[in-house]
Amino acid sequence: MKRRLPAILVGTVLLIGWFGALAQDQSPEACLDLIKARYRLIDDYQCRMEEFSVKDGRKEARIMNYYFKKPKLIRIDILQGNRAFDRGSVGVYRGGDKVSGHRGGIMKDITLNISKDSSLATSIRGESMDRSDMATVIERFEFHVENSTASIREKASHLEFEFIPSDPSLIDGITKDIIWIDRELMLIARSERYEGTKLVQQVVWSEYILNAGLPVELFDPGFDVYTLCGAGIPLLSQELER
Repeated sequence: MKRRLPAILVGTVLLIGWFGALAQDQSPEACLDLIKARYRLIDDYQCRMEEFSVKDGRKEARIMNYYFKKPKLIRIDILQGNRAFDRGSVGVYRGGDKVSGHRGGIMKDITLNISKDSSLATSIRGESMDRSDMATVIERFEFHVENSTASIREKASHLEFEFIPSDPSLIDGITKDIIWIDRELMLIARSERYEGTKLVQQVVWSEYILNAGLPVELFDPGFDVYTLCGAGIPLLSQELER
């Protein structure tokens, strides 16, 4: 059965003053400080992640449920993708240089433990699972504050920061990086990366659930996410809306 969950669950944390702070100063530096402060309030998060990438004529498109628990436990459940055996794949990162998981379909019962830099564990752009989290995007934002020219577009629901790096070779050849910050949540809503005028990567983050109390056991590729429902832990839907 499909069910809808609130976009954000924050436990007992009350978030006050984000709009007031932004109204006073919408510079990249001020926004970065607020994003970092917001992130410090998060112990774990879940979100729906939609990712599109291109590299050397290849395309990758995936829709995933993404789970993160501090300090750095990551689980990715692929709901839909265009690579072989994508649908039903699970990947887990628990630190170090390895990831574990299984592919979907007929490969579901074969658990793999491989290098985090293996082509089976990275995007087509070579990005490893440990560099897929919110903190990594915050690091990118921080890099741009120091090394890029910034412009800001104010939208009703978000602030759109466009960064032009002074030296694209320092950031994988990216010549333009656009990061959207949700004005209410002060969380990353979207990122777009360009090589020249070509969009080479886009990630949309949505349906955030924060501080749900994700257990360490979740970060095992054989763990059934549905079992958490009986423990009263709010979860992302395991289905796509049709």
